[in-house]
Amino acid sequence: MWNVVAIENMLRERADEKYREFHGGLTKTAYERVGVRVPVLRSMAKDIIKSGEWREFLAARPVRLYEHAMLLGVVSASVKEPYADKIERLERFSRFVDDWAVCDITCSSLKCKDERLFGDMTRFAASDDAWLARMGLVVLLGNYADGEHIDGLRAAINGVRARGYYVDMAVGWLIATVESHTAGAGLALMATARISPEVKRIAAAKMRDSFRVSAESKREAARIAKE
Repeated sequence: MWNVVAIENMLRERADEKYREFHGGLTKTAYERVGVRVPVLRSMAKDIIKSGEWREFLAARPVRLYEHAMLLGVVSASVKEPYADKIERLERFSRFVDDWAVCDITCSSLKCKDERLFGDMTRFAASDDAWLARMGLVVLLGNYADGEHIDGLRAAINGVRARGYYVDMAVGWLIATVESHTAGAGLALMATARISPEVKRIAAAKMRDSFRVSAESKREAARIAKE
C-alpha cells in the first residue's frame, strides 16, 4: 500500500548526491530535491504501474519531494487507461508542476495516438496557468511538429494566453521544431502567428542551434526576428 513515507523512503534510497548538486543548478523548484536520476525514475514508474497499485500511488499526499512530483507525472502520462481519464489526470497533475523538467519529462512520457489529443493539447496551451500551457505546447511539438499541422499549430500559438519565460520558450521551441521537420513551415509560423518579438528571438536562436535547420532558414529566421 502506497503512502508518502514509503514513497519518500524509496526515493531517498535511490538518491545520488552528485546528481542532486548538478541538477540543482538547472532547476528552480520549491520542492526538496534528493537527486534521483531520470532513468531510475522511469524504471520506478514502470514497476509502480506493473504492480497494479498506481492509483494508490497517485493518491498519496502530500507531495514534498521534487522527485515525487516527477514520478507522479511519469506515472500519470505512462499508465494505460481510457483517453479521457488520462487527459483529466494530466490536467490535475499540472498543479504539482513548478519546474520545466517535471513538465517536459512528463510530456515525453505520454505516448498517445488518439485523434483528440491535438485539440486537448491546444486547450491546455490556451490555459492561463503557465505550466499547463507549457504542457500543451510541449506535447504539440513532440507529436505534431510537421507541415501537415501548421494551420492548427498557428491557431494554438495564437490562443496562448499565459505569459512568462517558460511559456515563451515552449512557443519558440515549437516553431523551431516545425522548421527542423519541414523547411519553411516554422518560418511561416514566425511570420504569421501572433507572437512577441521575444518569442521570435527565441525561435531564431533555437533554429540557429539546430543541426536540422538549413543555413538559409537560419538566416531568414534571424531576419524575421529583427523585424
